[in-house]
Amino acid sequence: MKKYLIIISVVIIGGLAAYFFWNKNEAVFARETSLFKAVPVSSPFFLELNSLHTLPAGNEILEGLSSIEGIHWLTSTSQQIDTLIRNNREIQNSLAKRPFVMAFDFVGENKLQPLIISQMKSSHELNSLEVLLSGLLHTPASSFTSKKYNGHKITQVANSRGPGSISFAALDGLVLISPEVILVEKGIRQLSAGNLLDNHDFVKVNKSVTSQTKIAWYINHSRFPELSTRLLNGKRTTVNNEFGESNTVSPQRAVRDMANFAGWSELDVSLDKKSIKANGITTASDSLNNFLSVFAGQEPVAGEAKRVLPENTAWYISFLFSDRKKFFERLEQYFRRTNNFYQREEKIKKMERALSVDFKTTFEGMIHNQAIAAVTSFSEGKPAGSLFIFNLNSRKDAQAAMEAMIRSYAGRNKLELGKLISDYSSANGDKHQIYQFPFPSLPAVWLSDAFVSAQASYAAFYGGYLVFASSEKTLQNCLDNLGSGNTLGDTPLYNSYSQNMESRSNVEVYADINRSYEWNQVLLSESMKAAFKTHEESLRKFDAFSWQIICEKDLFFNAACLSFDSRPKTSGRAAWQTNLGEAIEMKPQIVANYNNKATQDVLVQDKGNQLHLVSENGTKIWSIPISGKILGEVFQIDFFRNGKLQFLFNTREKLYLIDRNGNNVSGFPVAFPSPATNGVSVFDYDNNRKYRYFVACENRKVIAYDHNGKIVSGWNFDKTAGEVSTPVQHFRVAGKDYIVFKDNARVYIQDRRGATRVKTAASFESSANPLILNLDGTPKMVATDKDGVVYYLYFDGRYVQKNVGKYSSKHLFNMSDLNGNGIPDFIFVDGNKLEVIDENGKKIYSDKFDNAITEYPNVYTFSANQKMVGVADSRAEKIYLFKPDGKQYDGFPMRGSSAFSIGTLTQGQLSVVVGSSNGKLYSYGLK
Repeated sequence: MKKYLIIISVVIIGGLAAYFFWNKNEAVFARETSLFKAVPVSSPFFLELNSLHTLPAGNEILEGLSSIEGIHWLTSTSQQIDTLIRNNREIQNSLAKRPFVMAFDFVGENKLQPLIISQMKSSHELNSLEVLLSGLLHTPASSFTSKKYNGHKITQVANSRGPGSISFAALDGLVLISPEVILVEKGIRQLSAGNLLDNHDFVKVNKSVTSQTKIAWYINHSRFPELSTRLLNGKRTTVNNEFGESNTVSPQRAVRDMANFAGWSELDVSLDKKSIKANGITTASDSLNNFLSVFAGQEPVAGEAKRVLPENTAWYISFLFSDRKKFFERLEQYFRRTNNFYQREEKIKKMERALSVDFKTTFEGMIHNQAIAAVTSFSEGKPAGSLFIFNLNSRKDAQAAMEAMIRSYAGRNKLELGKLISDYSSANGDKHQIYQFPFPSLPAVWLSDAFVSAQASYAAFYGGYLVFASSEKTLQNCLDNLGSGNTLGDTPLYNSYSQNMESRSNVEVYADINRSYEWNQVLLSESMKAAFKTHEESLRKFDAFSWQIICEKDLFFNAACLSFDSRPKTSGRAAWQTNLGEAIEMKPQIVANYNNKATQDVLVQDKGNQLHLVSENGTKIWSIPISGKILGEVFQIDFFRNGKLQFLFNTREKLYLIDRNGNNVSGFPVAFPSPATNGVSVFDYDNNRKYRYFVACENRKVIAYDHNGKIVSGWNFDKTAGEVSTPVQHFRVAGKDYIVFKDNARVYIQDRRGATRVKTAASFESSANPLILNLDGTPKMVATDKDGVVYYLYFDGRYVQKNVGKYSSKHLFNMSDLNGNGIPDFIFVDGNKLEVIDENGKKIYSDKFDNAITEYPNVYTFSANQKMVGVADSRAEKIYLFKPDGKQYDGFPMRGSSAFSIGTLTQGQLSVVVGSSNGKLYSYGLK
């Protein structure tokens, strides 16, 4: 791979440069020939590029792939050669005007190699090519070798400093260049034989190319499946189906059967920073029995996959048609011309006998205008489930037909009907009947092998759809998701990506690349699987793919897109998710379960002020209404001193104490005399469970409550100068207690009775960030002013300023020694930028997000020298976890919009718990 990429770079740039570099008064070759005449008709695909600079330097997508050795070598080698000709202005001005074709074909043991075809108008250009190749391959012209082939000279140039060689020949106004001499010979033969310009379908798609097209990608569908020999898994597996047949299958064989899908395609390729898009036309012929011609005469239809597929869908394919009768007539015509027509008919007859129906009349009468096959998720390289779904003309009629088929099957096979039909209540309480369907191969037999990935073993009706699944569990999970509103269209990725998709189509394919990534273990050859494993981080930067085909008269228009996100990802599948109703804005808190110390629960409030307790496996234990939004944290205290813990928190109006069953403890809630401005703080001075609760209020008083919620008479603090919005804090340093809080102008350092213990000499306008206790060196509190200046406030009144950067008044600040080197690190989030700087001003790392960050950056401690920073981009619904070196922790970013908690819900497994704007609570396993 690396070898021929180098050679491609050399010959393309060298050949183009040579055309403009030497004498202009050269002898001119007699004729000019179309580049397409030399393209081998056996080539599965080729590219037509209008200039050397068509592939843009610095493109983020290409840079994302540059960690793959071959691509990195190609781009870096191209840059080196470009440097050699950069000083010649004439070459630079002219290079952009030189088009060329890069055709790929198979040689040897199914190796795909390139043949470069470009114009060669004179003998001087040929001489210049020889001179330039001599210099670039470090081989003197006297060492070139040549041979005659069909009356034409082929020159071979060996690389004197490494393996490999290139061959070239000039004839009929063209130059043919390849690392494989056999491809040059093929091109020579092609020039004197029938060529692509004799192919009606190719000429048709070629006419769609305009002067604006920079990259034209031509696909010969009859030869394209041959790529599978090199790329796909050829291992054959014997599968026994419900018809008593033993079939030998493999991914390689399945793709080879697609040779008659269509004729030719031409796609105009464009690149930007976030995607690769390809749009163009495809031809399909009835006379060649191309499968795509089944859709001829259909109008594009709005797809419903986003509404009827669950959010854990990995990929899907759908067929959509406006004229059902015409679609099935043409589908039947297609099958009649295939080699397996009679085998299909025999399977249909077996189904008809078993179900006592006219198969085609029954199922064609059920479906309205679209069918979908989907794979829901992957586990250890194997699909965890598949779905086959189609919309209905009449649910009532379809349900009657389904029940009649199942009853007939049960009667014929002497089975109890109760074993084939069962009741199921989905997560939202909806009732469903689940039918065990005896013919899992239905999707592929009925609608072609395009649906072979879907198995129809179980079925249920949902709304106006009939939903089949590969297993009862998969079907139940699908019904749970759909009933709870957890649909594919609800996911942030699909939501944003679907803007690249056409609203109507006739064939639609979509893949979530990271959910589908493990598919490579099933589909790909051993060498390709190894490559996917080695370059996983780079390849996971591509996050979604779609391909749509839209019928218009006798042409089929394509719209394909591959989207890119520079942040590396893994599958990020949630261990569980629970729909709580409204958006979750509060950081979910992992709380102790005193009934079972092996597990912990999650406490979270939604935007509708409902408080929820959720078990370790995602089961909702209870939900209760609260008077308003919870301010600050929820604390667990042992109010009765019996080991049974209660939840203490406050809203603006009240102080709450709730037991594990969701009931108020006697004497609570306590109404505040003035609305609270911060979250409650809980202090247990002597670790005797005689608690004190501190809350600041709008009347600028800081109130202390005793264990039972009564105001403490011994706390004698008067008023603050301004509003206190951050929690009151208790520090014990050198045996002394400090009660500390701040408003925007002053820091108050009091004793346990409210008297001033320390007057700090620092005077600054404080930011909205809380004070942080730091015990590195001399104990101190850390704060920032409105401009991001860091203040060290010592407990003797002294202070030190640290100026490490300029920040807005809305900056967020945290502090910790992230790598355990004894030097505190400052964590700033300002707008959409994260910066981590040590106290000496040394930048540790930085990052930028898609949106301004509004959630406070949290620090998660894994060990003394492994503390990580967590950030939530609420608008993008992504959460990030940064290691001390600034790299993302494996599996991040994950889906979520709230601040998140990390802890153990079950023993031995760390979990990330996060909320979302659509009311879902997610738990992800942390590796």
